[in-house]
Amino acid sequence: MPGISRAAVTALVLFVSATSVAQAQWVYIGRKAVGAVRQMASEAAEGRGAGYDSATVLLAARADDVYRKALEVVKANSNYRLTRQNDKILTLELTDGTWLAGMQVTPIDEKLSQLLIVSNTPPSPQSGSSVAVAGVLRVCKEMHVECKAAPVPAAAK
Repeated sequence: MPGISRAAVTALVLFVSATSVAQAQWVYIGRKAVGAVRQMASEAAEGRGAGYDSATVLLAARADDVYRKALEVVKANSNYRLTRQNDKILTLELTDGTWLAGMQVTPIDEKLSQLLIVSNTPPSPQSGSSVAVAGVLRVCKEMHVECKAAPVPAAAK
């Protein structure tokens, strides 16, 4: 019996250690992803409707706080008109008259959330400006959180 219990304890210690290492790796990966703004956009093909622009970021903040701050930003800007708001599922929709954008905040953990903004217009070819990226960066700034554009993956170049 002593051999079996010693083996069981050894196995348990190894399992817990391996789990801790794996969890530490996920925490490291997660920390690198927080604040990295990812963008996806496309121009419309001829005669096939509007293009789109989207940006997303993980923020080390409560989802309710991110949503509340984004709502304050929209309401404080007289160029934007709030067209839809759902406080229960943390979504809103806004327009400036030329484009329409939707925003969703998703809680990932108690103090980690994802902000997603999608617009029906692609980034301007002349300026490269993006409604979605500008919106994400503005919310980050107002939350006093450092965000920056994530590098384009090597496979996409």
